[in-house]
Amino acid sequence: MSALPAKAVEPDPIAVREAVVRVATTGVMTDADRATIKSDPEVARSVVDPGLTEVRDVPRSSSGSLAQARKTSCTHADRYIVYRSTLGFKTAEWHMRVNWCYDGKKVSRVTRDAYIANYDKATIKYHGEIKNTLEYRPGAVNARVVMQGHLEQCVIKYGCYANYYPYQDFTVGNNGSYQLIQRK
Repeated sequence: MSALPAKAVEPDPIAVREAVVRVATTGVMTDADRATIKSDPEVARSVVDPGLTEVRDVPRSSSGSLAQARKTSCTHADRYIVYRSTLGFKTAEWHMRVNWCYDGKKVSRVTRDAYIANYDKATIKYHGEIKNTLEYRPGAVNARVVMQGHLEQCVIKYGCYANYYPYQDFTVGNNGSYQLIQRK
């Protein structure tokens, strides 16, 4: 007698949907949720795993030295947040780039741009920026730039179920430095 081939276990669509909604609601993917979602590879390929989300920095060239403080120099910072699926695939990158000039006393010509790159258009809807502010501090010794985007996660089988609001708050300095607060 020959052995019958093992029958593939079909994913439980109700359990998968409940796990997807739970992750979207809590912002946490438990091991049990991960296993349930992975039982449906089509869904697991696109569902964002909050634990795999990364914050990245695009390297910048040297911005000059403080010895050149009287000369105006310009620089930039480009930081981004990478959203990954349950299976580790990149589903989206949300970038914010800030350009500014400085002379050791003040900041000038600040420009900024937020954009989404390398994203799965079938499962991520980019709704653009919901916050975009630029504020020069008194005396223009520094400037503060705040931007926030809105991404919506959708899966064909279950519809749109999660929203992400990437947030970046840069303070750029009169010496070419910057500080950053980010939220995924």
